[in-house]
Amino acid sequence: MAMISPSRSAEPLEIGADPSVRRRQRVGLLGQAGLFLSLVIALIALIVLLLDVGSRIGGMVVYGFRIDPLTVVPSISLEELSQEELLQLAKDNIPPERLAELPEELGANLEDLSVDDLLNVIYAEVPNVDVLTARPLEALSDQELIEILSQNLTAQRYEALNAAQPFEARSREDLIELIEQEVLLESVIKTWPLFPSLFNRAAIEEEIRANYPGAEYGFRWWLTPEFIVGDLTTRPETSGLRPAIIGSVLMIVITILFAVPVGIATGVYLEEFAGKSRFSALVQTNIYNLSGVPSIIYGMLGVAIFVRALSDFTSGAAFGVPDPPPNGRTIISGALTMGLLILPLVIINTQEAIRAVPQGLRDGSLALGATKWQTVWHHILPVAFPSILTGIILGISRALGETAPLIVVGAAAFVTTDPSGLFSTFTVLPMQIYTWAKLPADTFRNISAAAIVVLLVVVLSFNLTAIILRNRLRKSL
Repeated sequence: MAMISPSRSAEPLEIGADPSVRRRQRVGLLGQAGLFLSLVIALIALIVLLLDVGSRIGGMVVYGFRIDPLTVVPSISLEELSQEELLQLAKDNIPPERLAELPEELGANLEDLSVDDLLNVIYAEVPNVDVLTARPLEALSDQELIEILSQNLTAQRYEALNAAQPFEARSREDLIELIEQEVLLESVIKTWPLFPSLFNRAAIEEEIRANYPGAEYGFRWWLTPEFIVGDLTTRPETSGLRPAIIGSVLMIVITILFAVPVGIATGVYLEEFAGKSRFSALVQTNIYNLSGVPSIIYGMLGVAIFVRALSDFTSGAAFGVPDPPPNGRTIISGALTMGLLILPLVIINTQEAIRAVPQGLRDGSLALGATKWQTVWHHILPVAFPSILTGIILGISRALGETAPLIVVGAAAFVTTDPSGLFSTFTVLPMQIYTWAKLPADTFRNISAAAIVVLLVVVLSFNLTAIILRNRLRKSL
């Protein structure tokens, strides 16, 4: 019998020889290239952002005073000056042409005038003569420095500073610094970015001496401990960030306490107990839709529900809170609004984490006689919770960085006191950054950059805490 040779079509194809495989490989390579390019672009954008923010948190500055120091310090009485000192004062401050006319009018040279006649000439010819004999701050006694503060500050501000630390217990340097900041209103006239200030300082100093002769200048960090723990003020040179930090932390804690239990409970119900029905399908569709709604819509929802409809509760009036705000624009309204904002994210992530739990774990628990709830509580949730924390981390990051809903709900742009509870008016870090960044002065942009760094640290702190907790839970499983 003749042997039949195998046909060509029966030969095995080499790997990658199939056109469809090669096409899928090309598509995969294009996808990988696109992903890599996106990561590179995102990394470059992040580096540029960090460099821009970093360049504003420090640098060379030129200082000046809004109020002339000579107008607030005590002057030496002209009557205490000698004839030679009065004569020199007259020659230095009377215009030369007027000095040439005075001997003819007076009938004598200035050198021949008596002390009383010189005083009359000086008072008549020299404007603001008291300023000319003003004593420098460094020459004043401690009591004179305290007197300047008492005469130029409001009674409320004076008492607040004295309560913080008695003036008599302060050093001379502290008293002079207080006068410069509170009375003379020391301000920054011009600023330079951080990197030119570090690497081209000599040229900047030469420019300062040419354009601002006699002005005080130096290197200044805007991100300082005093900035972090200080009160908010209207002046960037003295403003702090403590009320905004406390407001952000308090708001995010309330948001977590509201959104996380409700979100996890909803996800567990929809995934394990609701079953497949039209109602659960409708709820599921709405949750997915809500996850893509712009944040400003949540702000409008918060105004309608928490600020207006429930104002008696969110202002604290229904609970007998003394001196409640006249409306519901309080920290609890903002926190509940942010809770609604991140709620869909927590629910969806909870469902995905529960779906990833092996079905055999459910079957084994039920087969051993556990109830449905016991299976969920003791087996499914512990396994899924590390993944659920991922959604919580994303929600916290979004809530901490949102501004639009809080603007609508009524977060204040300027609050001088710390929030004292759930029913306090408040501001938060994103709101304060937005307020400062839109102001025209460069110094406000410097402190807004410093506030951005603080916000990043707060966000990373919350995220790091959640990540550490998630990793420990995974190790314990």
